Formats: sequence, structure tokens, C-alpha cells
Amino acid sequence: MQGANVDAADVLEHFREHAHPPPYRDLELRAVTVQDFEGLLPHIAAWNDLAVRVPQAVAGALPAWVSAFMCHRLRPGDRWLCTFAYRGDRLVGVLPLVWRSNGIFSQSLPVLETPFDQHTPSGDILLEPDIGAAALDTLLMDVDRCIPNHIGIDFKAIRRSSALWRAAGKNSSGYLVRTGLSTMYSYLDARGSFDGYMAELGSIRKNVRRYRRKLDQRGTASFEVRRGDIGNDGLLAEYMALEAAGWKGRSGSAMVHDQKTVEFYSELIGGLSRHNQWEWHTIRVDGRLVAAQMGVVCGRTLILPKYTFDEDFAECRLGSLLTEEVYRDAFSRPGIDEINHMSLSGPDQHWRMSQDEYADLHLVRREALPILIRTPGIVAKAVYQDVIRPRIPAALKELYRSFRRRGDRKPRRAAANLQGQS
Repeated sequence: MQGANVDAADVLEHFREHAHPPPYRDLELRAVTVQDFEGLLPHIAAWNDLAVRVPQAVAGALPAWVSAFMCHRLRPGDRWLCTFAYRGDRLVGVLPLVWRSNGIFSQSLPVLETPFDQHTPSGDILLEPDIGAAALDTLLMDVDRCIPNHIGIDFKAIRRSSALWRAAGKNSSGYLVRTGLSTMYSYLDARGSFDGYMAELGSIRKNVRRYRRKLDQRGTASFEVRRGDIGNDGLLAEYMALEAAGWKGRSGSAMVHDQKTVEFYSELIGGLSRHNQWEWHTIRVDGRLVAAQMGVVCGRTLILPKYTFDEDFAECRLGSLLTEEVYRDAFSRPGIDEINHMSLSGPDQHWRMSQDEYADLHLVRREALPILIRTPGIVAKAVYQDVIRPRIPAALKELYRSFRRRGDRKPRRAAANLQGQS
């Protein structure tokens, strides 16, 4: 169903209509719930193996990412747990959850949610596709045992290929299932010929050659992919300095302005590197770093979460040059089938990237009070998603985007032609 013109609600309804519950009792599944980092350690190897087997390939579900999130992205007073479902010795489900310390009902009637924020753009979870419904039921029953007063669970930005849709569609665990807000992220099939792909891009090839000539006039340029167990090898510090020197530094949104964000990426890079899941893509001119891209390998997908560049080289369109080099390298790797930005930007259209929908999924306890508390907000978001947002005039949307780009929030020169990732 990947790439089809179908929204998340249709996917959920499809799985509801075609649900054939498996004989859960014969599966002999068991659950283990932990609430400390030491408790996560025995599950790491199996967790990484499951992340490779699932179809959606979401970096935020990797153990190193979840661990870094729980350590550095929570607010004071927030709590977390992580529940694992096993069939014998085989891990078949992972459900990390957070409950916030703020809100009227946060303590007495908490709403749980999967890890999700501006640095973790999907709160998808891992379920063994063949027995996803049984694994989800096992996970939810143990969560209920640990937090019996919770009134619902929010899953943020779930990809349509996730086994969670089918599992939720079977809906056998005492929850009402509702879809929420959705967004589109860009991805590119990298299984073909890179030369064939570039041949379909029209003027992009000619423009990239022109940008490269401009860059060569500035000095000796080199592109590097650094991967493997590289740990925190100094590139993070270079990346942050380069980012802080540009528009994010001027607007106060650079990583260096938030120590918790620095700590999050430092731990994330170290954890992913130990499992050969992290890589850097860089362009240097005479040894000077002028563009850098973060990369995460999740199964057969290369995910590109963050990018920065040197505005003094803006006329060279460093975003386009780095994009071409990263894509060329990815197409040449037998282990990579997909490139995923986990974002959506205008230049993605020039690079002929496809789009896939990621939607929120809400589970609401089938009891009067939870339904009364949770349903109005979910319905309001659905009305906005389905009725209001499609009717917002394009001119008003552009006015809002212009307001967000006011002042020094955009690069000094040629921003519209750069890659445009966060």
C-alpha cells in the first residue's frame, strides 16, 4: 500500500474489514515492562533485530534513539516505561511510552504517548508483522497492569506501512480506535540505477554541474561519508558550530542554544554508532567543513534527519550538491532500498521524491469517563484535518509561512534552492 493515494483512516478501516483474529492463546506470548535504563540492556540486541524486520523503518523506534529520548527529551516530572512482548525467546513487540507531568488529569487519569517531538518526528512502534495484533494486545495488557488508571494512548505520526494499523484495526483490547492529524514525509526508492534516476530530473543535472563548478572555484572540494563505529568523533561539534554560524544561530534555534538537545544528539550518535547505524555526510573545501548531513541506517532505509551548511557558499547551492552525493552513494549500496527525509520540503519535488502519509492513532479506553475526556479533542482535530485545513486559502498559508520566515530566520542568500531540511 506504500505510495497509494489513501489516507490513514482508509487504511485502518481496511484492516478492520479484513480482520481475521489469530488464535492468540496458542501463541504463548509474555510481556516484560521496565522503567529504568539498566532494565533496557538485556533487550537491546533483539530490539535492533526486530527494527530490521518491520516494514516501516522508523529511526525513532531504534533502542539507541528511544533511550536517548527518555534520558534527554523529557520534562521534569515526566515518567516513562518500555514494554516488550516475547514469543519464546523471540522479541515480537516493543512499546515505549511517556506520561507527562503537566495537565489537569496527568496524575490521576494519565494519557500515555509514544516518544515524539521536533527531534523525533515519528512515534511509531515495533510489532512483528505476522502476529502484530497478538503482540499489541500483550503489550497493552501489561501497560494496563502497570498503569491501570490511564485513559488512553496516543501514537504519533505512524507510517501507513506499520503493522500497528492492522493490529489496531483488529481492536480486541478494550479500546476505541481513532485516527488523528496526519502529515506527509518524502522518501525515494533507491533500488534502481542512479544514472537512470538523474536522467529523469531534467535541469537538475545541469544545475548541479554548474554549482559544482562554482564550488571548485572556491578551492579543493571533497565529499566524505563516515560510517561504522565512529562514536562522537568531533564532527558533532563541527556540525553545531556550522549551524550556529547561520540562520539558526541568528534566530536562536541552533542546537548549541539548548544543552539538552546537545546531550540528546551526543548520546544518540554514540548509541547508534555502536551498532553501525549512524553516519555523517560532509562537504569540505580546503579542509573547511561547509555542509554536513546526519544519517541513520534503519534496516534497508537511510534516514536523513538534519542538515546544515555554510551560508558563505550559498551561491554554490551546497544543499543540491550534498543531496546528489548522498543519493549517489545510497543508490550504490546493496543494503539500502530507500532514502527517507522524515520531513517534507519544496526541493523534494525537484528531486522527484514520493510522499507517504504518517498519521496519529489514538486508543481511548472503553469506559465512560475516558471517552468523555478524550473524544472531544480527538474529534476536534479530525474536523480540522478533514474539513478546515483543506479549505484554508493558499494565500493565507503563504502569508503564515512568510511570517514564520521573518527577519533572520532564513539563510542570507539563495535559501529557496537549498535542500530545506530542518
